Amino acid sequence: MLKTFRLTKTIKKSIYVCARLQTAMASESQSARQKAFQAAKHRYANYEHVHHSSFLEVQVGPLNDFRQRKIAYPSLEELCHVQHDETLSDSTYPDNWMEDYEFYEGAKDELGNVDSKHGTPDRTVPPSKVPCNGCGAHLHCANSSLPGYIPSEIFRGRSQTELQTITCQRCHFLKHYNIALDVEIEPSSYVETISQIKDRFALAIVIVDVLDMFIWPNMQELLGNKRPVFIIGNKVDLLPRDSNKYLEHVKKCLLQQFTERCGFDALNIKNVSLISAKTGYGIEELITQLHKIWQYKGDVYLLGCTNVGKSTLFNILLNSDYCRPEASELIRKATACPWPGTTLQLLKFPILRPSDLRVYQRYQRLFAERTQRAALDKLRRDQVRETGAVTAAQLIGQVGRTFEQRHDVTDAFSMAAGTQPITTLNEKKREYREARWVYDTPGVMQPDQLTPLLTTEELLLLHPTKMIRPRAYRLRSSMTLFLAGLARIDLLSCQSKNADLDWLKVFVFASPNLPVLIADTEQADSVYHRYLGTPLLGIPRNDNNEMRLERWPGLKPKNEDIFLKSNLEHGNIKGGERKLNCDITLSSAGWLGLLLPESAECTVRVWTPHARGIYVREPALIPLADRLVGKHIRNSLAYNTSKPFVFRK
Repeated sequence: MLKTFRLTKTIKKSIYVCARLQTAMASESQSARQKAFQAAKHRYANYEHVHHSSFLEVQVGPLNDFRQRKIAYPSLEELCHVQHDETLSDSTYPDNWMEDYEFYEGAKDELGNVDSKHGTPDRTVPPSKVPCNGCGAHLHCANSSLPGYIPSEIFRGRSQTELQTITCQRCHFLKHYNIALDVEIEPSSYVETISQIKDRFALAIVIVDVLDMFIWPNMQELLGNKRPVFIIGNKVDLLPRDSNKYLEHVKKCLLQQFTERCGFDALNIKNVSLISAKTGYGIEELITQLHKIWQYKGDVYLLGCTNVGKSTLFNILLNSDYCRPEASELIRKATACPWPGTTLQLLKFPILRPSDLRVYQRYQRLFAERTQRAALDKLRRDQVRETGAVTAAQLIGQVGRTFEQRHDVTDAFSMAAGTQPITTLNEKKREYREARWVYDTPGVMQPDQLTPLLTTEELLLLHPTKMIRPRAYRLRSSMTLFLAGLARIDLLSCQSKNADLDWLKVFVFASPNLPVLIADTEQADSVYHRYLGTPLLGIPRNDNNEMRLERWPGLKPKNEDIFLKSNLEHGNIKGGERKLNCDITLSSAGWLGLLLPESAECTVRVWTPHARGIYVREPALIPLADRLVGKHIRNSLAYNTSKPFVFRK
């Protein structure tokens, strides 16, 4: 009995020791996690009420490996020398810019000194009726603040034929120096120009930027109820690819948004196409649909808000089978730049009549190029799978020409050759009198757009140049997410049956140049004013210009808070993946995709300058965006970024 008692006591002691060891090990493990969590919080010790900053994590963190060293990020004063990685063009007024013009012979100021930097206006010279080749405004030398201005040293004494080869000062600066000059444009002039087509039998090609879906709500009133319409979604090459059939879903969303906002009847919508005027994707198919549906019935007008790519599409159609080959070499390209309102009046080119023979010849060319295009697409897909290059995954297309102009061959050294005159398109010729034309119209400034509030440097940062890579974050109740200084979303409440899932997963679809900052909602106003004009918010940029921040209007919330509720339609799909519940558009800054926990209810408040462009979009444009982000980063609110494309069903 004594031995049994001793054995039992020894066993109990061993069990007690093992339990103590397990407890010690558990506390040590818990302490390690707690230390990691505290180290993550300590990195933001110099930034009170800030939980996450993409600028600090991406731009500053790798410099000295702050994560591994577990030290705090440097204060804002120490980061004042840090600049954006984007290389911006110099916006100084260039010297000797007028020497780019063939007809310039020197300029003099009021004292008689040569002044080739500015030139001089002359109100005594009457304006011409010749439109600028870039924007369509009538050329003149009266006032430098009006569209179509060129200095009197270039304008004075020029014939109509010579003026037809000249672009105005504003278009010249946009094209050659990447500088946007301010000109006075009355908003009513846009409506007056567009309203000219109401009583004409013509096709309206409405171009929509798929990144912001801005559609002019009063377009039906100006165009008429019975107007035939083509809907074109541009910049589709910048959208992330979440499935193999993502373009079909984007097309459905585009049609839904257009019919809801414009009120056009479905019978008036003749075609819906997705293109990229920059890469040429979808252009050949668009021309085929124009030949098939519209044929040669009447004129064609390119319509849309500012900066949707009308001028870029105009230029690519100018050098395609849709334009007469002899006219494409006589008409200069429209000015196409990231600044809004580059087209101020109507530009046009004549349409090639699609006869049966020409349509057949075009079909033969496309059929012959089909094998080459398929091989090129396969090569790009293989390159994407092997290297993961984003540029290889972007949608591209080749725009060719079936019909070329026949040039007369003359001996350059013969006496008959003589001096070749300046050649321009003569619209009074018999072959152009009854021609059908494509018109590039001025863009309509949508009230929800933010572009009028931004400078040229900020606009360059705003527009993405590559396929958008979604960024995902966990947002808990009483937290606020800032997208640069342009937008803000507050998570007021998030209630779920599962107590562990009390957070909202937010996907940011915007330019990578727009930083994300997450802070406490109670201190969000002070955080915004403290870091406005700094690299932590990016836009607006201070650049040692205090007047810039004084003119900035700040952020205002939408009148009503947005209530969201997860439902069965956005439940699990095959493989355990879930679709996004909805999108919230943030005007020109981009949009947010929201993924709610199962059986959850959330209330959010969204802010933009003047509360512009805040809409809830259902269904989400990229519903399977959860495929495009990596795993959650431990002790952080962010997820790892991943490739913006997948090749899955």
